[in-house]
Amino acid sequence: MLDIAVYASGSSGNCYTVSDGETVVMLDCGLPFRRIERLTGFLLPKAVFVTHEHKDHSKAAQNFMRRGVDAYMTAGTAAALGIEAQHRLHILNPMEQTTVGRITVSAFPTQHDAREPCGFLLDDGDDRVLYATDTYYIKYQFPGVTKMLIEANHSYKILEENVGAHILNKVLAERLIKSHFSIENVLAFLRANDLSKVKEIWLIHLSDDNADAWQFAQMVEAATGKPVYIGGR
Repeated sequence: MLDIAVYASGSSGNCYTVSDGETVVMLDCGLPFRRIERLTGFLLPKAVFVTHEHKDHSKAAQNFMRRGVDAYMTAGTAAALGIEAQHRLHILNPMEQTTVGRITVSAFPTQHDAREPCGFLLDDGDDRVLYATDTYYIKYQFPGVTKMLIEANHSYKILEENVGAHILNKVLAERLIKSHFSIENVLAFLRANDLSKVKEIWLIHLSDDNADAWQFAQMVEAATGKPVYIGGR
C-alpha cells in the first residue's frame, strides 16, 4: 500500500511523499531544504523525483543530492537546473520505468512552460499513484490508478472575474491557462479515465486567488463519487 503525505502545495512551494512503509519517495522539493527537514521530521527520503526546474518544485534538489539522496529528473530539467552528470543524478526518459525499493516509477510528458516537464506514476503492486502537476493538459489515460495527486490550479470563471475586476493581469491569466491545469480540464481528464479502482483524489497546487478549494472538491466528488482532499489546506 502506498501512503501519500502532503507537506506543501501551491505557488510558494510543492513537496509530497509516497511511502510503502519501508521506502519513502519524495515528489518535488520546492521549499528550502531546512524547512523540508523540519516538516518531514529530519527523515531523508530514498529518492527525490522532480517534475521540472521551476523553484517551487526543485528548490532543494541539489541539497538532497549533497546529502546522498538520489534525484530523478528528465535531461531537460537537469540542464535547466545546471546539474552536471554525477552518480546521484538519474536521468529519466519518458515512458521508461525505474525502481526505488519496491516502488516502480514511470515518467510521462506534461504540458508546461518548462524545458522538459513530466509527471509520475508510482506502483508497488497494491496501489498505483498518479502525480500530475503544472500541466494544462494530459493526453494519456492511466488504467488501474488507485490514488491521484492532480493539479487543480484555477477555474476559467474565476480567472475571467479576476481579470474583469482588475485583480489579475490578463497576460498572467493567459499564461495560467496555457501552463496549469484548470478544474474544467481536470473534470474532462477524470471523465476520460477508468476510475473504478480509485480510492482517493488529492487536488493540489490550487491558486490562492484563482481557485475555490471547497467548490472544486465538491465538483470532483460529484463527478466521481470518490473521496477528495485538498493538498496543503
